[in-house]
This record gives sequence, structure tokens and C-alpha cells, in this order.
Amino acid sequence: MTRTALIFVTLAACGQRHPDDGPLAKVSTTLDERAGLVLQQDLYGDGASRLVYLDQGWGPVETLWYYFADQGSVLIPREVLVNLEQPGASALFIAPEHMAKYRFLLQQKTPNNPDGLPVGFAQHEDSVGLTCAACHTGQINYKGTAMRIDGAPALIDMPTFLADLEAATRATLEDKAKLKRFVKRHGGEEADAQAALERSLAWLEIYNRMNTTETVEGFGRLDAIGRIVNATIRFTSGPQHAIEPNAPASFPLLWDAPRHDYVQWAGFSPNAGAGSLGRNVGEVIGVFGTLDIKRYTTEDDAKAGYKSSAEGQSIAAMEESLWNLQSPVWPEDVLPPIDRALAAKGEPLYAAECASCHTVIDRDDPKRHVTAQIISADRVGTDPLASNNLVDARVPSGILEGAINTKSDAYYGPDMSALTMLLDLTTRTLQAQPAAVARATIYAKTNGLETTPKQGQLNEATEADPGAALRSYKARPLNGVWASSPYLHNGSVPNLYALLLPPEARPATFTVGRWEYDPAVVGYVSEGGPFVLDTRVEGNSNAGHSYGTTLGEEDRLALLEYLKTL
Repeated sequence: MTRTALIFVTLAACGQRHPDDGPLAKVSTTLDERAGLVLQQDLYGDGASRLVYLDQGWGPVETLWYYFADQGSVLIPREVLVNLEQPGASALFIAPEHMAKYRFLLQQKTPNNPDGLPVGFAQHEDSVGLTCAACHTGQINYKGTAMRIDGAPALIDMPTFLADLEAATRATLEDKAKLKRFVKRHGGEEADAQAALERSLAWLEIYNRMNTTETVEGFGRLDAIGRIVNATIRFTSGPQHAIEPNAPASFPLLWDAPRHDYVQWAGFSPNAGAGSLGRNVGEVIGVFGTLDIKRYTTEDDAKAGYKSSAEGQSIAAMEESLWNLQSPVWPEDVLPPIDRALAAKGEPLYAAECASCHTVIDRDDPKRHVTAQIISADRVGTDPLASNNLVDARVPSGILEGAINTKSDAYYGPDMSALTMLLDLTTRTLQAQPAAVARATIYAKTNGLETTPKQGQLNEATEADPGAALRSYKARPLNGVWASSPYLHNGSVPNLYALLLPPEARPATFTVGRWEYDPAVVGYVSEGGPFVLDTRVEGNSNAGHSYGTTLGEEDRLALLEYLKTL
């Protein structure tokens, strides 16, 4: 078999029914030690009878560890989540077909996942939260075969999941029969079980209210930066000061991410030094981490940092594991074989139209490093809202007013740049975990990551716009791009074929949420899905990135075929 060969593809269609599960709960289970589950049919008409994993450099041990490693996320008490019923039904909230509704990836019970929770649900002390794998593990279905792709963007609908979790908690408190069943499963005193529900509901109400937006994120997208900013606001000035997270972004793919000099869609986060640890600690704060902020007025006092739920050593280890993760190769065992002659015609077109920003790298080179090309938003022409929000958002300082700020060599005034506050809080959080900082810094230096100037076509800072260089988006190598639809930073283009069309010819609306794949256009099927993405809504524009869009149809198809080979 070739390097695209499938690993552990033998499956048993067991047709198990879980207690209180609905009619769609027939599952297929893999004999692979990674213990994945797929539904034979789900709510959206997708299904698979077998599940396979592609060769990406990780074995079952690495994969399962990454899926459930504790980062410090604290979403809800475990005893609440695993015993909660769905709103309007008696079936458990964590039933497989219900979690698949939100496009979480299903798993069997394993020693590090004793409750059989989906990929990315990790236990922290007596709570459950989300870890990197929830948003950065993908699945593609094709004609009855499901492919799990580590590091690929997930299709999860996080806002609906959280809204339904709130509704389920409220329904349990309001419905005596539900509450009685919950208490029986929960065990212990009724008062304790009810108190846990009440605390969970209060927290979920605050979180969901703070993150309400007119630009619905839907499947596979989240305004992660906006939500992280709101998490810091909750700790500093209170929920009433929340900003609207109205710039949704697709979940970035993770293979080769530690090898880049700068990461994030706007390319603002360096990997050198402890940069990766700081970035991931910020992510933990955004996904329900806790933070104990102090109003330090002197640098000596501030050296103590902020205590948090972030698990620095675990976070550093997760980043280290990504050094071994490779991009997926187009699996010709499952998808239609690549037309090599047509792809060869597309290679020079890629060199002419794409390679200046999207460098070609060798996925098998153990010493590969990536210099990000960062392009100003006005040059690339894509929706500027995400990069503008990064620069323009200001928030009240709250309890930090008068405190010393590590990022501005000054003290907090009544308000502060949201990005500056976020970076300052992240720095203070790292100060409380010096061993993790040392580990991340040494690992980065050992692997050749040094602080370097940003490369690309950035706007220069001016007195009028000191943040001009941040109004940009990052281009990266396109190895594995076939497995990362929809496209552009905001997921506003359904497939690679549409991306190669002139912007005005791209679909104004399409649906998202199907796992079924269309290899002819290189992307998920964009009809019949549960969520309609309207590119005319603020933050959803599909304009820009007009590179390669003037090609004739024959050349367009040749370039598309070449992109499958990366």
C-alpha cells in the first residue's frame, strides 16, 4: 500500500442502542485503538459504515492522548453533563446521535475517556471542558466511509451546542420528572444535585448572553478572538461590557503550525520563545478557563502572576506533539484517484498564481519550517472585519484600572485596547507557571524558532493608525488544503473550485454542516445542510482573494487537480 494507505480499517457494524437513544443511534465502531464511532445515518442525512484514519505521523497513543489531554477548560461539572437529558426528551444529552447533531466526533469509552465523550471533551478535576482537538479534528465522509483527520478544521456548531446545553439545564430544573431522573442518576443528596444544576445554568446564561451576535457563526466557525476578549471582560469589568463577537473565523488547521514563525489568521502571534504557550493559554481562557486577576501596581508584586486553571505543562506537551503531525495526503483508496496528467498541467499554474504566498513544502522533511506571508486585508480584499476588530476593539479596564501593564510600559487607564489587555493577562498567567514557560522556550529554541520580522505585504504603522500592520491575514503552505473546506478565513467559500472563480461568481449563499464530500469541487457538499451561510451578512463576505480567478475553465480544473496533490 502507498503512504496514503488506510490504517486499521476493519470495522464492526454493531448496531448498539444506548439507553434512551433515538432511532438514529445505530453506530459503527472501529477496531482501531483510537476507538472512533460513526453513525450509519445522522440527522442531516450523512452516514458511514466504516471509519478510517489517514497516515499523519501519529499512532493511536498520540491521537487518543491529544483528544483528551487536560488543558484546564472548565465548562460544566462532569456529574451534570453525563447525567443531563436533552431538552424536550428523556434521552441523555451526550447520546451519540445528539452530539453528532453539533458535529462533534464520536468516541467509544477508553481509559482516558471513561464516559465515552466526543473528541476534545477533557476532564479537569471534577469538571469537563473542551480541548484543542474539539475544534481541530475533522471528519470527511465519502460514499459510506468516514475519514478522521487530525489537525483538520472541525465542523462543530459551538453556539447551538452551548445554547442547547443551557436549555437542557433549565428544563431539568423546571421539570419535576426530569429533575427526579437527574437526581437518581447523579446520586447523593437532591439539594446538592439541584445546586450543581443552578450553578451551571447561571454560568451558561452569562456566557451565552455575553456572546450573542447578529452574525450567526453556525458550523465550523467561531469568532474565537472576540470570545476570548469577552472571557477577559468577564474577569475584569463584568458581563455588561461584552463586545459583539461578529467576525466568525474557520478553525485553522494545525499540521505544521508549530513550525511557522507566526500563526493565527491575522498572523499576530509568534511561535518563538514562549509564544506558543501564551497563545494556547489565551485559548484556554477563551474556552471556559478560570483566571484569578490581581490589581498589581508594581512590577515586583506582578511577578507572582495570575493563578488560573490553565495546565501549562499539558499545554506545552500538546504543542510538542504537533511537531510530529503531518498533513493528510489525498487518499486514493477512498476518494477518486488524482488525474496525474491533469495535475501536472496545474503545477506551473500554481507556481504562477499561488506560490508567491503559498509556498510548497515537503510534508516529510523533518526540518521543515514555514515563514508566514502576511498580507494586508486591503490587498487581499477579503472580509476585513476580523482583522479590524483585532485592532479597534477597546474595553473597560475594570478592576485593572491603575494596574501596571506588561505590554504598554504604563498603567491601565479607564479603558484599554482589547488585544493589549488579552496579551497582558496572558503574560501574567504565564508568570505563575515558570516551569511551563521554560519548557516551551527551550523547546522552541531547540527546534530553531527565533524571533524574526514579519514577511509579506503589510501596511506600515502610522500615527493615525498604529495598528495598521495587524490589519492583515496570513497565507500558509497549502499542503492538506483539500481537507480544510470551507475556504477563506471566514469560511465564506464552500469549496476550492468556487475559490478559483471570480468573487462575483461565487455562491452568495450555501449550506454548511454536512460531512459528505464532493471531490469534484474539493469540499464538503454544500446543499441540504442544516445552516445557511449568507455571504451578504456582516463578517461573511466572500469577496477578495482573486488570485487564479481569471483562468479559463481548462486551466482552472488543472489547478484544482494539482491542489489535491499538496
